Parts: sequence; C-alpha cells; structure tokens
Amino acid sequence: MQTPAGGANYNQPSSGGLITSATPTSGARVPFQAGLARLPQTKQETESSLVQTYRKMSPAMRQALAQQLKDAGYGNPVTGKFNIRVREAFLNASRDLNDEIVTRFQTDPSYFDTNKYDLTTFLREQSNAGGKDKGPTTVRYKQELRPEAIKATINEVFMDVLGRGASEEEVNKYTQRIQTKMGKTKNMASTTYGETVGGVQERVDRPGFEPKTYLYEQLSNNNEAKQRSIFGFYDAFKRALGV
Repeated sequence: MQTPAGGANYNQPSSGGLITSATPTSGARVPFQAGLARLPQTKQETESSLVQTYRKMSPAMRQALAQQLKDAGYGNPVTGKFNIRVREAFLNASRDLNDEIVTRFQTDPSYFDTNKYDLTTFLREQSNAGGKDKGPTTVRYKQELRPEAIKATINEVFMDVLGRGASEEEVNKYTQRIQTKMGKTKNMASTTYGETVGGVQERVDRPGFEPKTYLYEQLSNNNEAKQRSIFGFYDAFKRALGV
C-alpha cells in the first residue's frame, strides 16, 4: 500500500496521530484493490494537539463545535466555555473521523478524487443520518376534542357537582378555556424513550391535560358547589334524625 504525501497509512493509522482531513490532489490515478484513485493530501494531529486546539478556540468557536458534536449524537453539553465532556466528545469524534477516512479509502478510494473530508463533513453526515445514540427521545401528542364532546363533558361535570346542566354562557367560557389549555405544549401528553440497556428500552408516559379533572377542580371551588355540599350534608343529617 502506498502512503500519501500527508503521511497517513490507510491500512493502519499512523501512531503519530489521527487523520483529521483528506483533501483531493491533482496527481496521477494509481491502482488500489478497490479501484483506481488519486492519493489525497492528508493532515494528522496528535490527541494532545487537538486538545490544545480546543482550549485555544474562542468561546464562539467552542460553542459552535459543541453544538455540532451534540447534533451528531455525542451527548455533550453545548457551551462556549472549556468543558471536559465537550473535550472528550471532540476527541471521540476525531477518532471516529480517522476510522471513517481509513474505511472510506479502503472501500471507496475514488471518493477522495473530488471530495474533501474533515470533521465538519463527518459531523454533518452523522447528524443527517441520525447520529449516534442521542439519549432520551420525547414524543408529544396534541389532543383535540370536538366542541360537542367538550360540551357533553362540561354538562356531565356540572350535573355531578352542581346538580344542574351548564348554561350556554358557561359552556362557551369553559370550552374556550379547555381548548386553550389543550393547545399548550406543557399540557400535551408525551412519551419519553430512554437509552437501550441490555436490549431493554425504558419508556416513560406522561398524561396530558384532562378536561374532566380540570372542570371538577374549577367547580369544586365554586361558591355554588360549596353551598350545595353544605345543604347536601344538612339534608343527610335531617334524614338521619328522621326529620
């Protein structure tokens, strides 16, 4: 196997560092097991030099790098400050980049005839492909009820708590409130899928806004409801005395 000008050995990565980029050259195409290809110009860096590069970045550049890493699934926080977890994510991504360049050259060397490949390219591909394990994923469910269904629920609760149906004005008031609350993100039902461990994935279901519960809470604090409760207790007391 020939070694390109940048010093990278595509059969076995050099112990001098990680391949951090591969750039097309205008040299002659030479035969490889996977076909004809030009030897790209490569750049290699030690892990120590990569850490120093990260440390010397401006806060804005560190923030941008952290966001790229997170989007690619490396599970790091997004911050412009020097951060150990971002540093480790950066090193892990650089190692993965090295492996991808080696694999790509061994299986598809002509790719580098016209394409430059570096960390930015690699992270973009990872992000577009869904990245690695990105940790918990949450799915929200927006609830929608027809006005007649909401009206029926309102009348049911009014009859149960107050002993009467709701007026049109009350129906309109509570219908509007219920629709507003159902539309808020914080009130939506959700399912969160955690990381898969030992072939088992954790799932957490969170119930959404419940119109009937909301109405019971609202009406139980109503003066009319309290008055009805008092009279109901008084009637029961009288019946117990045989009055």
